[in-house]
Amino acid sequence: MNRALGLLLAVSALSLPVALTGCAAKSADRATDTAAAPAPSVSPASSTPAPSPSKGAPSPDTSVLTTLPSGVPKTTAPHEPTDDFSVLTTTGQVRVAGACVELVTDKVVWVLIGPPAAGLRAGQRVKVTGLPDPGFESQCTGSPLKVTTVTPSE
Repeated sequence: MNRALGLLLAVSALSLPVALTGCAAKSADRATDTAAAPAPSVSPASSTPAPSPSKGAPSPDTSVLTTLPSGVPKTTAPHEPTDDFSVLTTTGQVRVAGACVELVTDKVVWVLIGPPAAGLRAGQRVKVTGLPDPGFESQCTGSPLKVTTVTPSE
């Protein structure tokens, strides 16, 4: 096996200079082909300019004018961020599970937050006014509602 590997390396070493010589010959052929090519002629009657012989960055287009706005941009005074939630009033039955006071309605279970909700008892039917607070974190399941008023419901 070592003998076969040695033979393979010897053949590879001999063929490498031949392959590189072939690449160098092709590069030389390309150089003579481009040197023998005639330079492009420019006709004085032509309305388009001849391309630049350099291959650097293209020259900027002078036909596009850039104008800056005059004056200072209009600004407004900063204001407090507001949520898109509005105050709502809903009616339902109170459910108490551990420290969670919930209002079960026909569509949503609200987790009642705030002092007005603290005195509620399970089974009460109440009308609650408050503001949804989706950023409130709690162990309770339901949508958080910051309660502003609670009234008994019929």
